[in-house]
Amino acid sequence: MRDYGVAPKRRLPYPRDVSLLRLRTAFVSTAALCLLAACSKTTTNISQSYRNPGYEQTVFKKLLVIGVAEDQEERRAFEDAFAGAINGQGGVASASSEHLPKSEQLTEDEVRGAVAAGGFDGVLITRLLAVDKQQQYTPASTYNNPRTRYYAGGGGLYGYGFYGFYGTTYAQVHEPGYFETSTTIRLETNLYSVATDSLVWTAQSDTVDPTSIPDIRASMTAAVAKKLKQEKLIP
Repeated sequence: MRDYGVAPKRRLPYPRDVSLLRLRTAFVSTAALCLLAACSKTTTNISQSYRNPGYEQTVFKKLLVIGVAEDQEERRAFEDAFAGAINGQGGVASASSEHLPKSEQLTEDEVRGAVAAGGFDGVLITRLLAVDKQQQYTPASTYNNPRTRYYAGGGGLYGYGFYGFYGTTYAQVHEPGYFETSTTIRLETNLYSVATDSLVWTAQSDTVDPTSIPDIRASMTAAVAKKLKQEKLIP
């Protein structure tokens, strides 16, 4: 009877304790994120972006970064990391938590007051869109794996005769089927002009198979900051 058992997962799936709610509220220190960005193999792609045609020449001199999160400490960590990534690309950005250190939802008056007091010309807001998990099954397979035997008397492989050659080259390897889970974290980032209160640029970023929440942020903030630079939205 053929064995159709399922082997253990080959790639580490997304941590079981990470839920959609936790991702919404979880945002690690800037230093830790920078270290992760340098050594992590996690990648973030900008799956789609749009720039308002009326703002093709707009370059923002100073951005206020807002992370939509319920936990103050986590929000601060995310905003600090994002501001650091933008500053690293040559822009100027500041975390909203430095100006509005509160855990409750910010009011419109509070945000507008902080924007005016800080002299910001742009507001960058990021929120979690989705956590998508896909499971793919790789079926069982069988293939030949020749095990060559050499004849001590100097005849090499052929020293075992015709069946020696046949038998040692017909060895089969059976590999059972297995499931592989892939997780994609999708975030949306919107950039608004303070002068017109209008959307200038929006993008969705996809981070695939991160190993931790800090890993998501390190990869995502670096990728979006780089895109802002490429789009010439920051100096």
